[in-house]
Amino acid sequence: MGMNRGTPRMRHDIHVAFRRPDRQHGAIGIMAVGAIIILCGFCSLALDLSRVYNRKMELQSVADAAAVSAAIELDGTRAGLTRAAQKAASLFAIPVVYGGPSYGYVAESMDWSDDAIRFAASPDGPWLSSGEAASRSVPNGLLYARIDTGGLDPAYGQVQTVFLPVVSTGGALTSTAARAVAGPTALGVMPFGICAMDDDEKRNRGGELEEYGFRRGVSYDLMQLNSESTGAGQTFLIHPFAGPGAASTAPSNFNTVAPSVCTGMMGMSRITGGRVSVVSPFPLGDYYEQFNSRFDSYTAPCTPDTAPPDRNIKPYKFDDGSVSWMTTAPGAQASVVYQDSANQKRWTVAGPYPSPPGTSGEQYGPLWTYAKAVRYADPAPVGGYVAFATSSWKDLYTPGEPTAKSSYPSSSPYLTGGTTYGRTPTHTGVRDRRVLNIPLLSCPVAGNSATVLGIGRFFMTVKADDTHLYAEFAGLAEEQTLRTRVRLYP
Repeated sequence: MGMNRGTPRMRHDIHVAFRRPDRQHGAIGIMAVGAIIILCGFCSLALDLSRVYNRKMELQSVADAAAVSAAIELDGTRAGLTRAAQKAASLFAIPVVYGGPSYGYVAESMDWSDDAIRFAASPDGPWLSSGEAASRSVPNGLLYARIDTGGLDPAYGQVQTVFLPVVSTGGALTSTAARAVAGPTALGVMPFGICAMDDDEKRNRGGELEEYGFRRGVSYDLMQLNSESTGAGQTFLIHPFAGPGAASTAPSNFNTVAPSVCTGMMGMSRITGGRVSVVSPFPLGDYYEQFNSRFDSYTAPCTPDTAPPDRNIKPYKFDDGSVSWMTTAPGAQASVVYQDSANQKRWTVAGPYPSPPGTSGEQYGPLWTYAKAVRYADPAPVGGYVAFATSSWKDLYTPGEPTAKSSYPSSSPYLTGGTTYGRTPTHTGVRDRRVLNIPLLSCPVAGNSATVLGIGRFFMTVKADDTHLYAEFAGLAEEQTLRTRVRLYP
């Protein structure tokens, strides 16, 4: 018997249920056209955005190069401001074919405008135009340069777009610009501090210039000085990476401080004008070998690549004939310590004016190995302070009156060098590496922070040991001349 296929009505309903729907002619085509339009729009938008991005990167490269070039020239003087603007402008004078600034897919040259450069004392501003910066009575501290390509011809930042006008109200021309800020990040200053022996930056000492209580051409044992007590000397370890305004904190370990002692650099852009983190005393026994890298003597982490020796490493020892230019043979490596009960200071016989009664010529130690005493002047002469002649020693160092031989060199023993006054290192040397730039602190120091009054230049006459650091005072250093690295800031 055959299978029952149901009634005709049932068979009809099944046929209707499984029948293909009627074709909807053109629906897919319409959807495809819409999708293509959307895809084309996104492609156009991506093309527009990429062109704007490329122009932005072109301008950013120009701003970066100009900012770094300008910042390198800044030294806190009006002349530095002028050089900075000129250096940035000189980049735009380089033809495109030789790598000069350019923009566009078909590289076009760019012209400079002083409206694009600004100067400030910090990477956060406030920013001054070239005219405003130059009008300051003292432009000291303006060590940061900002380049804004928006100050150049507006055409450099304009990009012709296709789809962006649809989604924005900017029109067919879209503008972009770039900014770059550059300035110092490190100072050529030691993480070793001592007290200023006097609060006055300059004092007239019978016609001789005295700076913060120190005399040029006089040697000191820097571990023995104290402006607040006749007892032991007072020294400070300065955190090499915590600049003014940072939270007071002690350096974490040897590896934090030792590289800074080797190189004579600290990782901050400024040290004066604020409080720096300190601990006392300075542990010379831990770091004296790093000081001695300047004499071509190396202990880790110092290396000749990062901490080259001085080009003249001859030690000027008071008792081995090295100080051959003095008729009066020095009796010690530095001027003899004097405990001044009247002023509650621990300084040297060269400190009081005149020197204490009974002072003898040999107690002044080696004189003028690197620097000479200079005549007092305020303000400082444009051409520099005028140095005394050795014939003035009888007036400068009394009582005692040490004398110099007529053979004292015209410059100084260190600078004269040769077989008599010099010694060449094994490694390639750098002039003045034996000069330590040492912060002079306002004392007494309360807690773990101190104010830096100035930066003294001290010439190491001999190697340091675990208890002594002998150096001759050579005047004050201008902080803005000590920056050692320039970088771009975010």
